Amino acid sequence: EYRPAWRAKAIQDNALQAGVQGWLDSLVAAYQAEGRIARPQFIRRPELDDAAVTFMVGAAGKLVQFTGRYEDFTALTVGDLGAHKGGVTVTEPRYFVCTNGQRDLCCARFGRPLYTRLRELAGDRVWQTTHVGGHRFAPNVLALPQGALYGRVFADEADDFVRTVERGDLSVSHLRGRSSLPPAAQVAESVVPTAGALCEIAGDAVTFDSPDGPQTVRVRPSECTYDVLPSCGKTETETVAPLLAVAG
Repeated sequence: EYRPAWRAKAIQDNALQAGVQGWLDSLVAAYQAEGRIARPQFIRRPELDDAAVTFMVGAAGKLVQFTGRYEDFTALTVGDLGAHKGGVTVTEPRYFVCTNGQRDLCCARFGRPLYTRLRELAGDRVWQTTHVGGHRFAPNVLALPQGALYGRVFADEADDFVRTVERGDLSVSHLRGRSSLPPAAQVAESVVPTAGALCEIAGDAVTFDSPDGPQTVRVRPSECTYDVLPSCGKTETETVAPLLAVAG
């Protein structure tokens, strides 16, 4: 949690004390040394003014919350986080809406109305967060511990979106991907509603476990390309070639 104004690249450009910033950087490096990718995000709830600071770690379908002061957190190591030392396991969905307008206007323009509506629906389980990537998909929402990133979740769709996530399902029409899966599996999962654990990826075949047995999805690059505006702040288009998934 970091409450002051967020700059364009808030994780690197901020007013955190050097010791706190160094600890955050060291955590990322420690995860990388283990072959894992850690993405730090700042979070905040501007309308609240709690004395304590919240720190959360999400990984492998789990979310652990720590509450205290920055100096309390800097003693935590990757091993401590993995063992949930001093943290509380969170089971109810938490929603993190990208609102970092300094990074891209889309995030503020579309993210803030969504944040307001989600707060009405899910209360203190909703946070603002810094840039999650993919400006053109704004408003973007990260749902934890589900580990799914969603895009173009507009405020008038929030009710259905929350109902879907709260019952443990993926909101497929908004899904950008589940962060714990490789890219091909993220695409494949969107067409297998009952997908369980990922079994294997062999060529263009992605196989999941399911209550009905293994289900395989073929994932291939689309033959069509599209010219899109990458963000609100851009006037030049870029060409993208999406992946397509077919169950069977």
